[in-house]
Amino acid sequence: MLRPFLSPYGAVVVLVISAVILYLDYRYAPHSVIFDRSSRHNDMLSFFWSTTGMTAAFAQSSSSAHFELVGESAPLSLTGDAGYNVLAALNARHGALRSITILPEETWSFNASIGHPSHVDVRVVAGVPGGGWCDLASRYVQALRPVLPPEAFAFPNHVHTAGISLLNVANEDAVAIWNIDGQPGSFGGRQDLQITNTTNTALRLEVVEGPLPDQIVVRALRVVR
Repeated sequence: MLRPFLSPYGAVVVLVISAVILYLDYRYAPHSVIFDRSSRHNDMLSFFWSTTGMTAAFAQSSSSAHFELVGESAPLSLTGDAGYNVLAALNARHGALRSITILPEETWSFNASIGHPSHVDVRVVAGVPGGGWCDLASRYVQALRPVLPPEAFAFPNHVHTAGISLLNVANEDAVAIWNIDGQPGSFGGRQDLQITNTTNTALRLEVVEGPLPDQIVVRALRVVR
């Protein structure tokens, strides 16, 4: 009589590992709206694979095979009326600002991603409807600064136009936003952030949970072929 290839215990281990691999492939698939929410997921994966004798590199292959993290913004709070407005912008047009792909030589617009402001419920902050959008737009600049030259960014500077700096934002990264009609460009009273991808590969921007539950950060990713 032939002996079983695997003991019952060994078969259970193989089934568990197979199930976890399938879950990770699903959980970290690059098409998800928000992937790799925090590095603590990778820490968990490293622990799992180390305890099962596998390598951490194999465990993380599904999340790193297609994208490379190249930049991350400062955290932005979602509390108060400004935080309410930030969430309203992130939820506008089915979450267009949450996951953005900019192809080579393509120009992306912050205002166009939000759309017409009449379709977005906002609160007045310090006399400004939609106060907090300038802080949010500045996070996209922060995330892409490491990979794009200064000429790739076009926006009115918040310090120059309003005379006010933004919290946790360098003056050169402070964006002034005034969305009149959801159209791209800074003209006719509009103030917009436009970013042109001057690289030879697609760039992706993802809004993910920040260090605290009531914060977000913007991460910039480069597509790896």
